[in-house]
Amino acid sequence: MVDTTQTKQPVTPVLTLMVTLSVATLTLVAVLSQQATIETDLLQRTRQALVEAGFSANNVQFNGRDGTLSGTVSSEVEAEQMLAISREVYGVRDVSGQLLVSNSISNASNVLEMPPIISDGLYAPSKQHEVEKIDLSGVQFAYAQAELNETAVQTLQEVVTHLRKSPDLTVEVSAHTDRQSTALGNMAVTQARADAVRNYLLSQGVNATQVKAQGYGSARPLADNDTEEGRAQNRRIEITVFRE
Repeated sequence: MVDTTQTKQPVTPVLTLMVTLSVATLTLVAVLSQQATIETDLLQRTRQALVEAGFSANNVQFNGRDGTLSGTVSSEVEAEQMLAISREVYGVRDVSGQLLVSNSISNASNVLEMPPIISDGLYAPSKQHEVEKIDLSGVQFAYAQAELNETAVQTLQEVVTHLRKSPDLTVEVSAHTDRQSTALGNMAVTQARADAVRNYLLSQGVNATQVKAQGYGSARPLADNDTEEGRAQNRRIEITVFRE
């Protein structure tokens, strides 16, 4: 008599391997997601700390909890101060410096100084150059958003015209807001708004080397944040001339 019963192959090892691979994949995804969250958080914290100390925060990067500062500074002292501030940010393990010191920045006569913070803690915009005097009150954003509406685009046309006529002019587009949200949230949304304005200017033919973008969160108020009128003044876009 022929035995026609089929021999069942063991499946347990295969299932075990599949489960192990699935768990490993999910674990890797979770780790990468957590790392991205940590890097974003540290980036925002470090940018905020540098901005509040009066430094540029354009060239900050993080890989895990280790950061890197790059770009050009005016002196060794400035480089050391920026590194010290960044290393003191909560959660940061270490920050290395790739900062290039250029004395020409501080000595060049055609580089304009940044406007001062006056004694009562309110910010005083420069408004010395023609492009700085352009009325940008029409550049407004929806709450927690960074998209330019039609009114904002129309308002920026005068800036586009001016910069295209002055290719040697270097400016900073800065975004500011009130203190209604968290410091980190304010830094993130203002940076996104400054980037949105810069990207629009570039899309209209402005040279990329002419425009820098910086979000200052609520660190540079024009008016008291305790009133709605003051908060409205603090939610703004500004143009500041660096070089002409």
